[in-house]
Amino acid sequence: MKSGEVKGSSVDDGGADEANRPDGRRERWKAHREERRREFVDAAIAAIRQVGPHISLDDVCRQAKVTKPVLYRHFRDKDDLHRAVLEQVAADLLIPRITTELARVHGDDRDLLRAAIGAYVALVREERDLYRYAMAHNDLGEGGDFVGSVEAAIAGAVGVLVATRQEEQSDDAETVAYAIVGMVQLATNRWLDRPTVSEEAFVATLTDLAWMGLSPRVTGTRA
Repeated sequence: MKSGEVKGSSVDDGGADEANRPDGRRERWKAHREERRREFVDAAIAAIRQVGPHISLDDVCRQAKVTKPVLYRHFRDKDDLHRAVLEQVAADLLIPRITTELARVHGDDRDLLRAAIGAYVALVREERDLYRYAMAHNDLGEGGDFVGSVEAAIAGAVGVLVATRQEEQSDDAETVAYAIVGMVQLATNRWLDRPTVSEEAFVATLTDLAWMGLSPRVTGTRA
């Protein structure tokens, strides 16, 4: 075999190996972009907590210490940034806070219900500006409905609780779960604007109202 043929064969094999080898630089760049997007979302959340729910891109840029052109390298437009913030708020803050309470309470059903409602009310009070921001940009959430996606996640967790603890299985667990979540959400929104009673009293009232609708389905009796 001629030396040129051996050399050509070697080059061809190497080219095939190179074509099948993952592009490490591309993967590193993708990871870098995802990390930078997360940093900018964190900066936006920090700006909301500092400035208020009606932040501007200038507020985000000041917090992140970058210019708008740099920001736009990582987001298609302003709505893309807002959408990313909503997703992170829901995934890292709102939903885990509630589901964690549902998972760790070992008392009776009423104790669990009170803990879940209390966790939601406390979170909304503590993160009022993030809550207001989420409401203001609701149409940018998952499927165009941030509130609906959060409601669905929390109602799903409550619905599992209702369904698994019913003595007599029925098909209304989801209805009951959404009724509880909707009541708590609307009442809390009003309480934030007009806190006419203490937080403890407010949570107790919501728990009583929710329990009146829930307990017949848990105990198998009707009021």
